[in-house]
Amino acid sequence: MERADGAALVRKLGQQSLLAGQQFAGDESASDLKARGVEFFRADKLSEAGYYFRAAVLAQPQFAEAHNNLGTVLRKRGRPQSAIAAFQTSLMLNPRSASTYGNLGNLHERYGNFPQAEFYYIKAVELEPKLYQAFIGLARIAAFRQKWDDALAALSRAAQLVPKSADIIHQMAVVYLSKGDLRTAHDYLRNAASLAPDSVAIRASMADVALKRGETAEAGKLAAWCLEKDPENTLAQSVKEAIETGSPQDD
Repeated sequence: MERADGAALVRKLGQQSLLAGQQFAGDESASDLKARGVEFFRADKLSEAGYYFRAAVLAQPQFAEAHNNLGTVLRKRGRPQSAIAAFQTSLMLNPRSASTYGNLGNLHERYGNFPQAEFYYIKAVELEPKLYQAFIGLARIAAFRQKWDDALAALSRAAQLVPKSADIIHQMAVVYLSKGDLRTAHDYLRNAASLAPDSVAIRASMADVALKRGETAEAGKLAAWCLEKDPENTLAQSVKEAIETGSPQDD
């Protein structure tokens, strides 16, 4: 599921919200209830989304996708054990659900259980080689372990599936920076910035790389732009402070 912003959608869904304990219309199928849950999820209304997903699985207990959707809501609401139970029910009903394996990987990664997360991500891409989110998850785990080449390999697989993703290209730049390859990091960041020119995160990384390359004026300009857009950006703050104090940043 993906979120979609929009005040109109939120207003529309607000009119449809149900209070706890209200009864659903008798002619609503499990698919209809799940579809409503997806709409609320996209509007970031997790309580209502969970309500409809629960209704869908009550209406049709064998509805694997609705169990998976419910697990996603429970994960985002900080209820990992309940989320795991929902995901495992989904897999019991549909053992070949790559999406559910990916969601389990994301959940275990969030709570620091990297071996289990890695297992689920690998299972997800075995079942669905185009599930780029699982490759990104594998890259995060590899980067945490400082296995930079493994991280780049996973991100490259993701970039092949989503070639115009500024976020993926940015992550590749960060890995190259971690490897100490400033030139390649700079090139990837320029590419990412061309795709997302208003991204503060990307511009802050560009400021960081510029400072490490000794390009103080450019680093200061980029950091100032970032802090004007987002005064709380910690990377831009650190670049600005390093320039003001004359302290070199860590390589």
